[in-house]
Amino acid sequence: MNMHQVPGDRYNGLFLTQLSQPHIVVNQQVWDQIAAKLPQEYAIPDFRIINLMMNAEPSSQRELG
Repeated sequence: MNMHQVPGDRYNGLFLTQLSQPHIVVNQQVWDQIAAKLPQEYAIPDFRIINLMMNAEPSSQRELG
């Protein structure tokens, strides 16, 4: 692990589902920037996005001729 790689579990608090996956490493500089810019109560995925996905109409099916 190089100096900028840290366990992904360090950022579990940003996610709705906080599963430990110790084999995943992430770039600390990138994730610190992401965490610093998110609103305090924000979680990934965002509830607004989940609601949009749940309420979206299914794509129209096209016949493949």
